[in-house]
Amino acid sequence: MVRLLYVLLLMFSAAVFAQNTATGPHIEVALVSEHNQVRVGETQWVGVLLNPDKDWHTYWLNPGDSGEAPTIQWQSDADIEFGDIHWPLPKPIQVAHLVNYGYEGATLLMVPINLKQATKDRVSIIANLSWLVCKEDCIPGWATLTIDLPIADSITPSEHANLFEQTRLTLPKKHKDTAQFELTSTHLGLQTTLPYQSDWHVFPFKGDVISHNADQAWAHQANSSQVVISLSDYFATPSEPLNFLISDGKNGFYVEAIPNDTSSADNNSPSQSLWLMLLFAFIGGLILNIMPCVLPILSMKALSFTQSKHVNHWGYPVGVLISFWLFASIILVLKEAGSAVGWGFHLQEPLLIAGLAFLFTFIAMMLWDLLPKGINLAGVGQSLTGESTFTQQFFTGVLAVVVASPCTAPFMATALGVAMISPMLDTLAIFTALAVGFALPMTLLSLSTRFAKLLPKPGAWMQTFKHFLGFPMLATVVWLTWIFLSQTSSFGQLWLLSGLLGFVFFVWVSAKVNRVCGVMSLLLAIVFATFCSIKGAQASKVVSEQKNNHFSAQKLTELRNNNHVVLVNMTADWCITCKVNEQVALNNADLQALFEDSRVDYLVGDWTNKNQAIYEYLEQYQRSGVPLYVVYAGNHSKRVLPQVLTPDIVINAIQQAKKEINHATSN
Repeated sequence: MVRLLYVLLLMFSAAVFAQNTATGPHIEVALVSEHNQVRVGETQWVGVLLNPDKDWHTYWLNPGDSGEAPTIQWQSDADIEFGDIHWPLPKPIQVAHLVNYGYEGATLLMVPINLKQATKDRVSIIANLSWLVCKEDCIPGWATLTIDLPIADSITPSEHANLFEQTRLTLPKKHKDTAQFELTSTHLGLQTTLPYQSDWHVFPFKGDVISHNADQAWAHQANSSQVVISLSDYFATPSEPLNFLISDGKNGFYVEAIPNDTSSADNNSPSQSLWLMLLFAFIGGLILNIMPCVLPILSMKALSFTQSKHVNHWGYPVGVLISFWLFASIILVLKEAGSAVGWGFHLQEPLLIAGLAFLFTFIAMMLWDLLPKGINLAGVGQSLTGESTFTQQFFTGVLAVVVASPCTAPFMATALGVAMISPMLDTLAIFTALAVGFALPMTLLSLSTRFAKLLPKPGAWMQTFKHFLGFPMLATVVWLTWIFLSQTSSFGQLWLLSGLLGFVFFVWVSAKVNRVCGVMSLLLAIVFATFCSIKGAQASKVVSEQKNNHFSAQKLTELRNNNHVVLVNMTADWCITCKVNEQVALNNADLQALFEDSRVDYLVGDWTNKNQAIYEYLEQYQRSGVPLYVVYAGNHSKRVLPQVLTPDIVINAIQQAKKEINHATSN
């Protein structure tokens, strides 16, 4: 009797000190066994039961955008072999715009065990467990759980046996299927055989393979199905097969994906469809017609159709096409030579800025009828409003492209970004689509009487309207001199303004004197303009102390590593859209208040002059020009903002990034 009481006391002590459950904030955990005993040489099952509070969740093998998978380190006083965790089917869990993979509610992580030999009557199994339980915040937890089980020849189900049976129904099937994958620079294509059509979701084993919040739309064929998913920003070309779980929430199976033998493996080709880029370029060309620098020229040309009965319909589109092809050819040649160029690259040269300033001044004088009539220059102005020969139309097209070159219309940035990194023929095709879109409205006006009827009837008002259009030209000159100041110095700007004054004076004089003196005066205008432009471009800019918000790749990396929210603004003084965004959105008082937070930083990359570091940064996002706005949530995520900003767009992006950092750093 005394011996029985002693045994019972030992069992009670073991139950007290060998704890198989633990409680943490918002979660209960337990170590359980499918059977009450263990038998030598037989595979049996134990498991860790995770039971979070309502609306809280734990994580799968790959937690997704943030989080951490549970880990179990096993120990025993017996010769037991522990297998791997058998993970139940996870579900995608949306947290802000991040997507995590895990479990809501009670989840059993089953592990097979095998007792090799028995050296005593009982075995002790210890699980050193760590977990992360999350809702909006994340709370880590740790526990050491222990169960003692007797060794026996016969085994009986425990009270948890039904839980193990139910969990088996949620496990992926054991057999691993095969699949093939192909890669582009930003997307992964996966092909496999699905057992039936459903809402299948791809879960990668590793967190750096795909963008977890990307859409997953399957295409089904007779013998296979395919899905294309955006790659993770941290993806590296694998040296081994990729492993995935494919699940519809009810059933799932593992696949091991190998590279497709038919893959082109061209990881440098842009992922966007060429046809889509051609459409973007065409739409961008259409919008380019209403940009401020171009509109006055095209307005007068359009009105000339109401006065002229003899219009050559093809001079203008041919001039536009050849000009865009020439522009594309120059870019291709310079890139082949190793230069970092993109759309608007010529605006990084002070001499070309000066040349455009003189060109727009000349156009204003032409619109105001200030050119000398006796030296055949008046015909230049007349060509905008009178008879239109092929040559006149052709050079109007050339002029329109030249004055449009400082502008970037919506849709253009994406298309031109792809063009800059594409093969030669694709680049020429995109520039051709841009040219067609740009030339189409004026060509339709000249070809179609239906469109021509939309224009107002000619009259004396046209002369006044033509003179009015000279003022937008001079406004452009003001803007160009401002850019010239930022590229050179105040002394350089003085040279340019002096050159403009002398140029206008000598052209005005040429209209007041005889033919010979007029020609000499025009030559003086050209010489004086050239001299002042060169002197102004050579005026060195005083390099001031680097501002705290000046962009550098090193500073960006440092801030991201310190879990700061960073807004990167890639801009240039010659970028009209950039300056409008800065005034309308980035100088907003509420946004400036956000920047007062010590963990929110604003970096400005100025591409007014050539800058290789900024060019390389733009290339990372397949952009050939500015503006570009990116908000980083530390190293956890990044978001490219639209090219046209509002204060709310930027404020919401920064606040979202702060939430993501808080969520991730609480892990």
